[in-house]
Amino acid sequence: MNLSKSRYISYRQCPKKLWLEISHPELAGEVDQSIFINGTMVGELARGLFPGGELVHFNSGDQRNIPEMIRRTGELIYSGAGVIYEAAFSANSLLAICDILVRADAGADDGGGCDPGEDGRQIFDIYEVKSSTQVKDVHILDTAFQQYVLGLCGIAVRDTYLVHIDNQYVRHGALDLDALFAVERITDRTADMQRDIAGFLPDAFLVLGSPDEPACDIGPHCSDPYPCQFMAYCWSDIPERSVFEISHLSGALRFDCYYRGVLTFDDIIKSGVRLNPSQRLQVEAELNDLEIIDTKAIWQFLSRLHYPLYFLDFETFTSPVPLFDGTCPYQQIPSQYSLHYITEEGGKLGHLEFLAQEGTDPRRALAERLAGDIPPEACVLAYNMSFEKSVIRALAARFPDLARRLMAIHDNIVDLMIPFRNKHYYNKEMRGSYSIKYVLPALYPDDPALSYANLELIHDGSQAAGAFAALTSMPAEEREKVRAGLLEYCRLDTLAMVKIWEKLREIVKK
Repeated sequence: MNLSKSRYISYRQCPKKLWLEISHPELAGEVDQSIFINGTMVGELARGLFPGGELVHFNSGDQRNIPEMIRRTGELIYSGAGVIYEAAFSANSLLAICDILVRADAGADDGGGCDPGEDGRQIFDIYEVKSSTQVKDVHILDTAFQQYVLGLCGIAVRDTYLVHIDNQYVRHGALDLDALFAVERITDRTADMQRDIAGFLPDAFLVLGSPDEPACDIGPHCSDPYPCQFMAYCWSDIPERSVFEISHLSGALRFDCYYRGVLTFDDIIKSGVRLNPSQRLQVEAELNDLEIIDTKAIWQFLSRLHYPLYFLDFETFTSPVPLFDGTCPYQQIPSQYSLHYITEEGGKLGHLEFLAQEGTDPRRALAERLAGDIPPEACVLAYNMSFEKSVIRALAARFPDLARRLMAIHDNIVDLMIPFRNKHYYNKEMRGSYSIKYVLPALYPDDPALSYANLELIHDGSQAAGAFAALTSMPAEEREKVRAGLLEYCRLDTLAMVKIWEKLREIVKK
């Protein structure tokens, strides 16, 4: 069984992670597919920095393709290819696939045909491509492993480079690959990491072939350098209301408590762990079943509101490659909104919504609809309003002719999160959080119509963003189903705000 670079990275993160990937992949949690989609898109685009190369075709779902990739790579190298995409190498049961391999002494236009080095070895540069916006230690480890395997195969590596997204790039017209990508030389850093690789390999192969699960405790490595897809399995013995649920407690302190046997809320109180007032309230509310209600503060908040009253929520998506003029990598692009509204006291609840057409720049159409849907004198409620305000400001800057109407909406937004952030209302079911995903079930614990878990397709904002971005590649029938799911999810966000507002009104009337 080959130890690929991805498996080696998993081993270095946690030996149990590698073992579970091989022995019990069914225990893995759901993986964010947008990460792979973005990585593939960026990797393919980066080849344009080195045009005219030869592609070694890779079928990720068929490991039988690997020997053919290795054979084809060797054929290309010894025929003098100057640039190879997805070059594959294997030696001593190690497997590495390089994003871009460039013959070190190849001319800009000659495509190869160069002499080998003095020792007879072929000399290349490695370009590893990542969709991140900076060089990370794990990227160095990844590239160092590739260089190590190439050395075993008799390939000399002169330099190693990390190709990543430059988040300062703003698109104007056709995509400028030289501006989109930053290329950083990491040769010295990969050389330092290479020295350690041989020492890790014996144990990595033992883990790879062992029938027994490695004894590895949980720790900071569970989310570093990548969130582990086996966390639900490895953390299954951690009880609810543990030190890991204390809001805004540092990760280092959480694990320090855990390793000292301080796990439950009772343990925390007995051990004398230093908590800030908000954290102490969370613990004491849980242990003593406290409910905090500051009726006067809630009334003062509600008195700021007036009719017509609108409840607004945006959904956005991002792309590492800017898709539209005037956008930069990973910019939040608004693609839909939901609006619930009440025009007068005792009035009927109404609803409006917008979902952009996939494959087009949604901003103009969305901005026009929003400016028409919300009257300039309306009071607008948003939950965590800084996000909604930032979206509106960006739209106003992009479309000056709509700026006055959009900024009227912006200036009339009130944050529904305030009573919960300021602890004017708190109960233990909020678990130290004022996120709407905790506040809503805390106020309406037994209402299935208000449960995000009961939605058919989309359950959170990250799923919504990924689903909208993927619409263009879906068959028509699936696309319509996903669009319906997006509308249902966003609609629940603003309905949740309406129900929270109603509950606050109910509290002050008691």
